[in-house]
Amino acid sequence: MADDVTNTIDFNDIKQSVEENLGSTPEGWSGLVTVLFTEVKEYCDLKGATYPFVLQIKEKIGELRIYHRCDDRQIQSMIAATIARANHSCERCGNSAETQLLDGWYKTLCCWCAHDVASKRHPKRKRLFGVRKKPARDRMTCSVCGYFGQIDRTDDRNRCPACVKKEW
Repeated sequence: MADDVTNTIDFNDIKQSVEENLGSTPEGWSGLVTVLFTEVKEYCDLKGATYPFVLQIKEKIGELRIYHRCDDRQIQSMIAATIARANHSCERCGNSAETQLLDGWYKTLCCWCAHDVASKRHPKRKRLFGVRKKPARDRMTCSVCGYFGQIDRTDDRNRCPACVKKEW
């Protein structure tokens, strides 16, 4: 059975391999993962090491997951660092982001991309994300749309930058 499994990454066409798994987001997660495996390839070529076997690359519960078989600690470290960075950056554009609950799905999106996705699904609704959480979390939760993680500090109504721009 194990012989039937193929490497998710074609090290001769890294960008295409990554985009087949994560979609085309060159400024977001697919861009980060493409850079990662380009650096891994350069490292392996320099050391004469075997390329890692990547079983799967995906988003799960708002986090990037890379399942692989590799014993090289340097490569493991490179993969872990990329995952940590991705999990605090927007899947689509790479801006700083927090995981949001959007229509029952966890997505890691910046306030701009989150508003874009949510407003296409619900063009007339203002409360777009999650539900009200504990008071400690509310300091970073937009009072209008519910986006968590980015508040415009110049706004006295505790709104995210997208709600301020939309004049909600």
